[in-house]
Amino acid sequence: MTATSDDTIPPLHSIDWNVIFSEVNLWRGACMHHFSMVEAAVTETLLALSATMPSQAIVRLRHLIGQRFEDLAAAIGPEGPFQEAGKHALPQLTRFRENHEAFRTLICHGTVKVSVEHNGRWQLLIRTLSIRSRTPVRAMLALDQSEAETKLAALKRDGIKLVSLLGQLRKAVASA
Repeated sequence: MTATSDDTIPPLHSIDWNVIFSEVNLWRGACMHHFSMVEAAVTETLLALSATMPSQAIVRLRHLIGQRFEDLAAAIGPEGPFQEAGKHALPQLTRFRENHEAFRTLICHGTVKVSVEHNGRWQLLIRTLSIRSRTPVRAMLALDQSEAETKLAALKRDGIKLVSLLGQLRKAVASA
């Protein structure tokens, strides 16, 4: 069956691209904000641990955020000098990395294409290109607006929990 009449296909509303791009950029900015809050807490915690190290213990303080996540996990992990103090934060740190680290790379370094569905809700196609061992590595994530909102809510929830646990860790180490 071929649709030829105007009454079989509802007319599309005019798309206000300025509003759509504003919504997408607000969402992306909120994601970056929550990542930044976690990154600051991780860095503050590494600095606090480094300042109160047990003798002969070393807490690495590297430049890149992925390295800092690794350094914190090592410091509070089973073989780390702060394993007892960090036992509550380590599972949340591990979970945060597993659930959000690849997403962070896409949000912060990806190129974004925006499309709009007939109902006026936006969709995103986010792509990254990196190089690993001299080989191109391409990643892609497609999200509709409701999926993006759910992803932001999970990022916010997990980030707040991790930031809180890291604050408790810093307080415990400072008072020890």
